[in-house]
Amino acid sequence: EEIPAGEYWAVVGQASQFVAADDPAKTIGPEYLGWKPHLISDSSTGAVAAGEPVSSVVSDGTGAPEVGLKGQELLVSSADSADEIGTSQVNADLALRTPADVAAGEYHSTITLSLFNQS
Repeated sequence: EEIPAGEYWAVVGQASQFVAADDPAKTIGPEYLGWKPHLISDSSTGAVAAGEPVSSVVSDGTGAPEVGLKGQELLVSSADSADEIGTSQVNADLALRTPADVAAGEYHSTITLSLFNQS
């Protein structure tokens, strides 16, 4: 099918609250999880790019925005979908940075990825 000029897509991610396996009252907010996206597959035109790194609200010292994955953060996007058709692969390094007084233990969270097609 023909893709209209000017259409683009973006994948954003957001984490849920971390909940301790042994005590649901113990939680860590998603603002403590950061990521650094990486484009694994080559972009033949440069139209596909990984999103910018996002730090935990506990700074990682890189200068990345200190917002964590509490809101929707960009994982990968295309500048113009008509320029590059096919499959793109991306991953992200995750970093959980919390205050020192967070209780040790096993915690669970879900990262939700959403794909948006926009024009």
